[in-house]
Amino acid sequence: MPLYVKLHNLLKLNYEIVHSLPREYKYSLGEDIVKQNWKIIDLFTKAQSVENKATKINIINNINLRFESLKLRIRFLSELKLISFSKSGQLLEFTTEIGKMVGSWRKNV
Repeated sequence: MPLYVKLHNLLKLNYEIVHSLPREYKYSLGEDIVKQNWKIIDLFTKAQSVENKATKINIINNINLRFESLKLRIRFLSELKLISFSKSGQLLEFTTEIGKMVGSWRKNV
């Protein structure tokens, strides 16, 4: 379950980042980032329990779409300079690894 571990670690990092955001971003952009991350984890859990190949592929595609949406929001945080360079680097590392893992999972279903 390396993908789950990566998603979980990304969620923890996102909570850290959201906690330190200015108030005007914490309850809008920050909250949305955390919700997107949770939704991806929920979809991952659902995909793990599905036997039907077509359904599983559909869920994985949904994970991929949500993940792209999450990356856009994270990138926006970085563009607004609301996160430090080191946090931005950590997020980039996590998102790159997770993206590769989801893509590989989709190909191997």
